[in-house]
Amino acid sequence: MAWTVRPQGQTSVTPRPSDGAAHVAAPTPKPQPHDAAAGQDADALVARFWGVRGSYATPRVGGGTVGGDTTCLELRYERQTLIIDAGSGIIALGEDLMRRANATPAQPQAITLLLTHAHHDHLCGLPFFAPLYDPRFHIHFFGPDLAGMRFEDIVAGYMRAPYFPVDFRALPSHRTLTSLSDGARVLIPAHGGSCILADGERAPADALLVETLFTQLHPSNGTMLYRVTAGAARLVFATDVEVRGQDPEAERRLIEFARGADVLIHDAQYSEEDYEGADPKRGYGHSTPTMAVRVARGAQVGRLALFHHDPHYDDTAVAELERRARAAFPDVITAREGLELRLDGARRRLV
Repeated sequence: MAWTVRPQGQTSVTPRPSDGAAHVAAPTPKPQPHDAAAGQDADALVARFWGVRGSYATPRVGGGTVGGDTTCLELRYERQTLIIDAGSGIIALGEDLMRRANATPAQPQAITLLLTHAHHDHLCGLPFFAPLYDPRFHIHFFGPDLAGMRFEDIVAGYMRAPYFPVDFRALPSHRTLTSLSDGARVLIPAHGGSCILADGERAPADALLVETLFTQLHPSNGTMLYRVTAGAARLVFATDVEVRGQDPEAERRLIEFARGADVLIHDAQYSEEDYEGADPKRGYGHSTPTMAVRVARGAQVGRLALFHHDPHYDDTAVAELERRARAAFPDVITAREGLELRLDGARRRLV
């Protein structure tokens, strides 16, 4: 099973044929906004990367093809919009969502936003997410309780004095915040809104279903992983995990959670040299491409997307990590801003 890849104006990274070193074509124009009125995504699950960096946003790194914004993934299915994480990439997504709302004023503006954890690179774009300031939008937040704090307090506390001039609880949008526990299932129905699915309850065929796995593979308070099902399409999002053999049971659970997914988006922040080098990154809560490949092979996924790139790596360095990973797992791609993956949600075929 493979995904259709839509570059959206970006140039793919490929190894240089002459000597095997990585090569990236010159940067290309910024991706164009999604056309909500085109109907081109009907009956397909569409995943679009709006931010792919880890740790912090980096406009300084050369090349421009991979992009410099931090974690944000958008998923569209029929009229449902699902967002995972609110790194700096969510700022541009929010502007695009405003354009879509203006183009379709009769449609309900419902968004589901899942947070994996509360580190700055996964939350820093939230205060600048335009739909928060628009009363037309109803935003359903889901995420884990962390470090003894309720999820609602984590999110609301990120936007309050003296840290930010606008208080989260005073925003004009409609918001609901729900804590997620390990194994919870989130239902996003076709008619809008989101809720926790009761044990034994089945999701309607036209709904998005999100399954959860809370893991301590990130040593600092843990992180929530997500498995999204739309019809027959299956995508797993596993960022901020370190798969180094220290916790075999946690790694086994991750592999089972990802089993059979059509695409696995997996943390691959560090090269092997940096992970084991003079200033080793062991224990930081992030993987290498080799670790991501091990999970992909064990889970027998269709495609592996390397994600959460280190802010120090330019396009050439990221492309070289992809080249190495592909030697062990042929269907590997590099997540980059503007890249879209599409899968027919009803028939699991290319569209």
